[in-house]
Amino acid sequence: MDVPNGQPSVSTLTTTASERSSSSESLSEKGSAELKKSFDAVVFDVLKVTPEEYAGQITLMDAPVFRAIQPEELSSCGWNKKEKHSSAPNVVAFTRRFNQVSFWVVREILHAQTLKIRAEVLSHYIRTAKKLCDMNNLHAVMAVVSGLQSAPIFRLTKTWALLSRKDKATFERLEYLMSKEDNYKRLRDYISSQSMTSCIPYLDTD
Repeated sequence: MDVPNGQPSVSTLTTTASERSSSSESLSEKGSAELKKSFDAVVFDVLKVTPEEYAGQITLMDAPVFRAIQPEELSSCGWNKKEKHSSAPNVVAFTRRFNQVSFWVVREILHAQTLKIRAEVLSHYIRTAKKLCDMNNLHAVMAVVSGLQSAPIFRLTKTWALLSRKDKATFERLEYLMSKEDNYKRLRDYISSQSMTSCIPYLDTD
């Protein structure tokens, strides 16, 4: 309804302002959604990050957790006890890191949209495991290898078939090194032969 002098009423102005505000918010939300979609696509594309960078960042996250482990946590085998969170909290945290990396590997491979991309992601993680081995982060090497050996990944025969000979050979060497045979004798011999000044060892807490 207009007032006698021909000017729009307060209710008309309020309605118009509300419509403009709603339209502006709608455009803003649409823009934010598109930006978020674009941002997520970049950040969460596993192939955008090099194996060297993954290995470095994983090692930076593992190192402080390993250093926090106290000798008595290991000597008492506290992680096997009911009160493990109080008797061996740092070993539990170290084990949690292992599971996080292993599950991450499995998830990213299975999330790949095509067979070709899945093979590329698989190859990426094999190369990441090799870089972790070069950095002496044996804890993370085992986490990645365990993820690749898990049933959901190991049964992807068409994906494994697309790997290059080099990647297959690299995985076989890592698998051989991290074998449980003879109480991890190959791994123990490897550590001795490398004359390592420092490393992040694999702790078999099963």
